Amino acid sequence: MNIMRSIFRVTIVLATGFACLFPILLHASEFSADLHISAPQANFLYKLSVTDTHYRLEKIKGPMTVPPFPTIVNRATGVTWGLNSQMKQYMEEQNPVKTMMMSPIAGWAYMRKNLEKTAAGTETVQGLTCRVTEFREPGKSTVAARVWFSKKLDFIVKEVTYGLNANPVMELKNIKEGPVDGALFRIPSGYTKAGGSKTAPVTATPEPPAAASTTPATGNIIFILDASGSMWGQVEGTAKIAIAKEVLTGLIRDLPDDAVVGLVTYGHRRKGDCDDVEELIALGPLDKKKMAARIQALSPRGKTPISRSVRLTAERIKHLEDETTIILISDGKETCDPDPCGLVKKLKAAGIKFVMHVIGFDVTEEEREQLECMAKAGEGKYYTAGNAGEFFAAAREVVEAPAFTGGYLKITSLKDDRPFEARVDVYRQSDNKSMGSKNTWYRQKPAEYKLAPGVYYLKVTDRSVTPKQKQEIRDIEIVSGQTVEKTLSFGGAGILCIKTMKEGQPFDARADVYRQSDNKRMGDKNTWYRKKPAEFKLVPGIYRMTVLDRSVTPHQRQEARDIEVISGQT
Repeated sequence: MNIMRSIFRVTIVLATGFACLFPILLHASEFSADLHISAPQANFLYKLSVTDTHYRLEKIKGPMTVPPFPTIVNRATGVTWGLNSQMKQYMEEQNPVKTMMMSPIAGWAYMRKNLEKTAAGTETVQGLTCRVTEFREPGKSTVAARVWFSKKLDFIVKEVTYGLNANPVMELKNIKEGPVDGALFRIPSGYTKAGGSKTAPVTATPEPPAAASTTPATGNIIFILDASGSMWGQVEGTAKIAIAKEVLTGLIRDLPDDAVVGLVTYGHRRKGDCDDVEELIALGPLDKKKMAARIQALSPRGKTPISRSVRLTAERIKHLEDETTIILISDGKETCDPDPCGLVKKLKAAGIKFVMHVIGFDVTEEEREQLECMAKAGEGKYYTAGNAGEFFAAAREVVEAPAFTGGYLKITSLKDDRPFEARVDVYRQSDNKSMGSKNTWYRQKPAEYKLAPGVYYLKVTDRSVTPKQKQEIRDIEIVSGQTVEKTLSFGGAGILCIKTMKEGQPFDARADVYRQSDNKRMGDKNTWYRKKPAEFKLVPGIYRMTVLDRSVTPHQRQEARDIEVISGQT
């Protein structure tokens, strides 16, 4: 990832934790004001400038989780531009989920778009007569948000959202009506688009670009969403579950229409129940409306049975030939089973084809370690998200990860026409870079490598015999989307059994065995250790041995030569 993308990912954090704010209406009077946001964990101050077509925000005070990059918003189309003066570049976005991460005004409005509104009279705020509107969740009487709208400014002057622990407030102060500088709403000369070439400055009515679709990480994606009780906890004034719902709903909406997606969740039905794990939507062709509705309907209640959700997911995909991308989103560690990381390792070792990415949302260091271990075991990435913007950026990156374009290499080793376990090492032939070591018949399955297109070679070692037997195959070409299978046959071994006797009784002596042709030592063993003869498993050939009786002084030695070892015989 280049520096520019990293900086603009920080810019996305501009929505940090203020998911619940103002809608912007057209034909507003021109004015400027200070925009104050007070939240449980932080307070922010923005400079706001408004015309009838655009508004501009720039942070003046507040934590560095929100960078001081100006944001320009077209009020008619919703197109949003983030300006990076350090790099003289800008980012352009129009997707509502993404724009809410760049502008707290858009964010608050977006988060209450599904609430029911009721007129609640008029009140005076900052010397302006305002129409008051109350917002409630469907079917509930509790007020979730209250908005004060000034007809004179054609703009919301104040909003309060009512949370579990505190009530975040956004309010305009020091309002100054009158013309504002039009240059504030244009991209400065010399700026270039992040990731692209120069473009014309923003005009009063720029044409919105077509929304870009994300590309799924693989053909199959399964989301595992934490809906445990802790997801009601707030991040900078907004419930984590509310942020997760909106971000995931937006990502689902942007997935290609032919995507194959599933959804698993836990902790959403019962308190204290470790078996509260459910496959809400089976892996299959994406129904965006259905999946969005299922996500929005979740209500956190219970525990965090991460292992059981992963096990359920693995059970659903274990028969698939194509690799599945699992995206686990959790705000805490396992509360039911002891070792979710170990479980992921076992599932990978069992040959189930998946990659697991993990997003830790507002987690402690201890929780992060467990979740990060799972991602590593699942050959995926771990992302820490401390606020709404970081959560969105992480989720977006995971979903947009490039699809695997390589092929597969499967290796089987045979002895006496039967598969057996041997060690295989695969290398890229151009530079001898190791692709890793595996066992060829671990849990009765061939060793399998997922490789980028190219030419490779492999070495297989039979460690069950003395000396170890090795075979090599070179010039193995891997092509995108194809599987190459290689089988290597090894000769059977024979057994050399050595037993020493003294006065008609077995006794313990030391036996050393050598290959007779070159005197290569095959090892040494005791001839009556634990009342069993010494046994050497050897490749067929001619050997010699020496036996040393150490029970007498001086030690006595005997030698036997021309010992033929035959495959399958003792």
